[in-house]
Amino acid sequence: MAKYIVHLRYYPGDPLEEIRRTDLDRIAGAHGVEVSFEKMDHRDMVDGKLREETLDWPLEEISQEIITIRSEDEPRFRRAVEAIYDRYRSPRTPYGFWGSSPEGARLAKTVADETGGGW
Repeated sequence: MAKYIVHLRYYPGDPLEEIRRTDLDRIAGAHGVEVSFEKMDHRDMVDGKLREETLDWPLEEISQEIITIRSEDEPRFRRAVEAIYDRYRSPRTPYGFWGSSPEGARLAKTVADETGGGW
């Protein structure tokens, strides 16, 4: 099991651009890490507006895009996180790293602090 695991949770409107599997595959290959992607969309059109009921929903079920990075190697992990932030920016909410390993969350937050994370 990888020592460094981070789940970067982006909520609608957070990423700088559309998250694409091809971009993530390129970043994974360039930095020698494992990158996975999951998209959940539970929004509905109501009165011409895109809405979602989130009250009493588990965090993991709210509309979001999750990029997961895994690695045993800290420098490779760090460079991959930097590349993701450069392209999409860092997550912006306190829940942006929910479910990450302690080491992965610490490094992802450190990189965001050092680089500004795109905000």
